Amino acid sequence: MPVLLRDRAILVPARADLGAALLRRGGQWLLVLDKALPLDLGALRADPALAGARLMAGTHSTVLRLPAEGLGEPLLRREGAHWRLERGEAPPALRSILPEADPGPPPRLLLRAARPAEVVAVLDPETGGTLLVGTLREGGEATPLGRRTPMFEVLPTRLGAAILPRADTVVLRPGQGGFIASGAPGTALALGPDMPALQVEAAAMSRLFDLPPEPLPALMARERNAVVAVAAAAPLARGLPRLAAAEALLALGLGQEAQAMASLAMREDAALAEDPRARALHGAAALVAGRPAEAAGLDAPRLPESDEAALWRGLLAAARGGEGAAQAAAPGIAGALPLLLSWPEPLQARLLPLAAETLAAGGEGAALRRLLAARDAADPALALARARLLESQGEVDPALEAYAKVAAGRDRRARAVALRRAAELRLATNRLDAAGAAAALEATLAAWRGDALESEARLRLAELRMLAGDGRGAFDLLRETEPLFPELAPTIRPLLADALRAAIVQQPPVAAVALFDAHAALLAPGRGTEEALAALADRLAALDLVARARGVLGRAVDQAERGEPKARLGLRLAKLAFGAEDHEGTRRALDDTAAPGLPGELERERRLLDARALARLGRIGEAAARYREAGPEAAPELAELLASRQDWAGAAQVLAAHLATALPPAPAALTDPQRRLVARAAALLSLAGDEPGLAALREAVDGRMAGGALEEAFSLLTAARVAGVADLPRLRQELDVARQLPARLDGLREAAGPAR
Repeated sequence: MPVLLRDRAILVPARADLGAALLRRGGQWLLVLDKALPLDLGALRADPALAGARLMAGTHSTVLRLPAEGLGEPLLRREGAHWRLERGEAPPALRSILPEADPGPPPRLLLRAARPAEVVAVLDPETGGTLLVGTLREGGEATPLGRRTPMFEVLPTRLGAAILPRADTVVLRPGQGGFIASGAPGTALALGPDMPALQVEAAAMSRLFDLPPEPLPALMARERNAVVAVAAAAPLARGLPRLAAAEALLALGLGQEAQAMASLAMREDAALAEDPRARALHGAAALVAGRPAEAAGLDAPRLPESDEAALWRGLLAAARGGEGAAQAAAPGIAGALPLLLSWPEPLQARLLPLAAETLAAGGEGAALRRLLAARDAADPALALARARLLESQGEVDPALEAYAKVAAGRDRRARAVALRRAAELRLATNRLDAAGAAAALEATLAAWRGDALESEARLRLAELRMLAGDGRGAFDLLRETEPLFPELAPTIRPLLADALRAAIVQQPPVAAVALFDAHAALLAPGRGTEEALAALADRLAALDLVARARGVLGRAVDQAERGEPKARLGLRLAKLAFGAEDHEGTRRALDDTAAPGLPGELERERRLLDARALARLGRIGEAAARYREAGPEAAPELAELLASRQDWAGAAQVLAAHLATALPPAPAALTDPQRRLVARAAALLSLAGDEPGLAALREAVDGRMAGGALEEAFSLLTAARVAGVADLPRLRQELDVARQLPARLDGLREAAGPAR
């Protein structure tokens, strides 16, 4: 009966009543048939990956031993008149055969399956003992998770059920709805404790490595046997035995040794160097060894997706740290938690603290409580996670007490995290302000150095110093941090600029100037930089350090982007020059920063200042034109400019036109500035001898100048001419007012602002 190869699948001829099972033992897959068949393996010999296949024929069974590397993650299923064994890259999704303890009497173990066939005894190539294998007539049902009892071991399978007896009195037989493991007549079967719910959940999850939850002696025996197998293999055939040894070392939590063994296997076997599972095993070992930078094998895109692969990747993301790492990794760890808790105890001891802290940081409180409930409450490795759980539940004082206990322990990393969490908790509950929290956090920097934990602490400390108003302290810390963590430069550079701007605002002017001179290149153009440098220039000018202030703003102008930012800074620089009576410098600053399309208010201020500078330079015509371009708000200054040239009519005309739009309609009251403008217009009209203009102004004001210091002056300026003797009393009154008029007019001129 030939065994066929078709489409990368092995086809074994089989009648409808022929049962089969599939399980892995060491580096081989055992395909067990419950009938003796004369199979011809000639077709398999032609496939290099399956050339090592061996046939073990008994009187009641047939066992086909196939090299594991040639099948990957196989699936055995019925296809017509054949059993079809397909090669795969990912573990298939199968219905689980879960062991169920029946206390009896007599006690027995039930392995429920839909279509049980026969039970056959075959030779175990790993131990040399006997395996009791229960076959099925249909595919799709497997035992994903093993179980140990004092008298036997239930083995994981890919199809069917298998038991490795540890006593001669163990019996496995088919029954209604599955298989039954029991003791021989007259003997009791010791079943051991029931399988925990977590193991039941883990049984339904897809695996990547063989990491059985065995006792330490069994794990050590497995490692010794694996090392013996490596020594017994030919030099060029040691790749797979070395990987098996690496897996055994990983189960013992010996990450460095497992990584070294996996590295040696891939170095000696070129095919394994490209195998995604071998690379993933190397990466997992590197992670357990505390070398996440060397665990890139877990990120291999060709690695088959499985629950265990997702769990390893989540743990790797948490170990690498960085912004948002816990939030990204926690859901994956929470989802595969039963699988993590089904791993061997030594491996759990290495990874559970990391998993617990990630669940706490990622907000997976339910998963964290489940993890802690499955472990010893006195386990010091999980004390930090318990403290974080208390914090998440709002139990502040118990959490602070728990953090204090962790900080007093010997675990340096846990101590650093506990101190920082305690400081953050006190800040969140208003037991510390930002400055106090920064001081507490600063004291923890020396507790742990060299990875994402330190970089995150430094960035948080810089943030707290900024909140406390210590921009210079934040800037110095960030400058120290950047060379220590060059990969974080894109994150640190914007923070450095923010801290430098804050320091420039907060430091004394002279110190701020020195800081700016030394680190001006760090300040990117923008509104924040403009405001900080403008504020510094104002403070320098207030100390009569105008030249230094102009130098600061000049450099800021050079660095600013063309357009509104440069124009706004140019206006400030021009104001400083105008205050220093450098009117040419004023105009130069405005010309150098001119730009089209500026906001209206900014453009008006620039034109107004340019007009003032032109007026001071004696270029009256240009100044008047620039005042007119500045809009109605510049009218009072334009009027004063014309008045200074004794152009009374022109000044009166400008101010009267301005009042026509500036004054509210009668009978609304006038404000004090408006009253002064009205009085000034009356004086100019009077000087110009414009009687119709005075009459029009008097009518527009309509008695709204009554009351106040300017009433009499306005009445005098706008009164009708003296026409006869009857007007002499009024004339006497007006003469008294006229004696006081010059002083009042001077006051109006000063209130109008600079014009020349």
